[in-house]
Order: sequence, then C-alpha cells, then structure tokens
Amino acid sequence: MPQFNRTGTIQRGAGVAVDQLDRDFDTMDVIAEELSGLELAGLFEVISAESAAFKMGKVTTALPLPTKNLDTEGIPYTESAPGFSKEVDLYQYRQGTRITDTLLQTERYGLAKSMVQGLVRGPQWKKEFQRAGIFNNGFASELGADGQALFANAHPHENIDRGTWDNLETGTFDYDTYHAMRLLLRTMTNSQGYPDIVMPTTLLVPPALEKVAKEITEADREPDSALNKKAVLNKFSIVVSNFLSSSTAAYLIGDKMGDERGIFEAEAISLNTKDTKPSDNPDIVWAKRTKFMNAMFAYSGKNIVATAG
Repeated sequence: MPQFNRTGTIQRGAGVAVDQLDRDFDTMDVIAEELSGLELAGLFEVISAESAAFKMGKVTTALPLPTKNLDTEGIPYTESAPGFSKEVDLYQYRQGTRITDTLLQTERYGLAKSMVQGLVRGPQWKKEFQRAGIFNNGFASELGADGQALFANAHPHENIDRGTWDNLETGTFDYDTYHAMRLLLRTMTNSQGYPDIVMPTTLLVPPALEKVAKEITEADREPDSALNKKAVLNKFSIVVSNFLSSSTAAYLIGDKMGDERGIFEAEAISLNTKDTKPSDNPDIVWAKRTKFMNAMFAYSGKNIVATAG
C-alpha cells in the first residue's frame, strides 16, 4: 500500500501508488458485474452481432393443431407463420482516464483511486441505464418487432387472423392490479391463438413501490377483505431498480428463457480495457480506456406484463 502523511498525501514515489492503482483496477474489473445496484442484467438475453447494423427475424414455432386424416388421404402439411423482424443499430462507447505523477504527488490517493473505480463503473452503469430504458420507454417509444409499444393492449399475432394479445394493465399498482397482471401473463397466447404457457417469476419495481411489492408478495392474507381471505399466487421474487424512471410503473416478468425472453442485449464488441499510457509523456503514469459496442432492444413483450400506475 502507498504510504501517506497526516493529510493523506502520498509520501513516497509514484511507483508504489501506480502499482496499487493497477491492483485496485484489477479488483474492480473482476467484480464489475456484481456492482451494487445493478439488477437488470439477468433479465436480458445476450446475443452476438456481427456488425453495427443488426437485424433480428424470427420464425414462429407454433403450428395449427392436427386434423383428422387417414393413411389413404394426402398428408395435410402445415407451416408456421413468418415472424416479425426488427432492425437495430449498435453503437460503440469508449471512456478513458489518465493519472499524472503530479496528481499523485500533490493530491490524496483517494482521488486517483476514485477515477480508476469510475472507469470500471462507468460502462456498467451505462449498460444499466440502457436496460432500464427498455422498461422506462416501453409504454411509448420502445417498440417491439410488431411495431407496437412494448407494453400495449392490441399486439397483432403473427397469424393476423388469430387476433391480438395484451400485456398492458391499467390502474395504481396494488394487490388487485398485481393479480390482473398475473392473469394477463398466465393467459398469454401464441401465434396460433393457443395457450402460451408463461409462469410469472419476477416482480420488477422502482424503490417507491418496494414496500407495496413486499406487502403483496409476502402477505399471508388478502388486504381490504372483510373475510381476510388467504392470499394466493403471490410468491414471486422482487427486483428493485433505482434506474427505473417512473415511481408508479411495475412489471411482472415470466419464466421464458432464450429468445423467448423478448428483451435483448446485442453485442458486437464485448467490454474490454486497454493500457493507453503514452511513452512520450513521463508525467502520465497511469492511463486506460474501456470500450464496447452494443444495443439493448425489445423484440416481444409476451414474457412481460406492465402497468404504468
């Protein structure tokens, strides 16, 4: 560890402090995905993109039901409906920081350390804001592949003659709204209009709704009931995100995995770091940059039901 005087200024040469900065950076880099407050990564499916212009298309897997047919008759071949497609633009993000020998000699070591830690936190927080943006904008500007807002009352099925499906509930988030959201998710239908089995697993809320969410999911009895009936179907995990912009919106997320999650991070360049300390400037004793290329996007909301509150 670098040595300090009573004011917190480094007493010894910058070399010791630089070594410690490297250790601080390496430690932070290892735990980057576990930074406190970053809760949304586990809700997204990560996929690889080969270029900055990414297009996702999907063929539905649901087929019509079998019909009566004898061996002497022709086989009634069927095919799935073509899915929707969505084009997404990926962008590259970079950030760097440099620490000078002058800074280490005249300022507290903690300032340099905070710069190093900030270089690791920055990309992680950027990605978390991107993820939150899918939910924050899902009632209006964040569109699914069907051209509708991610959360809407009339999403068209891929088979347009099968009507529409709904993943938007209205009303203040409370016990009744919660169960209305659960019912929407449990009665989801596939492209043929048949039941699409989705089991609710996670309730995503902002800090303002954490108390309500815990009261609902941990209650033994229903609220506001003369009979105080036993509460049912309310044992789900709660995710509280400080990155959600609305204090009234809540989201109920199902158990679909893989592409059926419906929300994605497309990644062309994974997060990486590089030493950028120049050889012709001895005053710069530590310099690194981070870089990644990605985009968060919504393809389908069949695994999520929301209320704007």
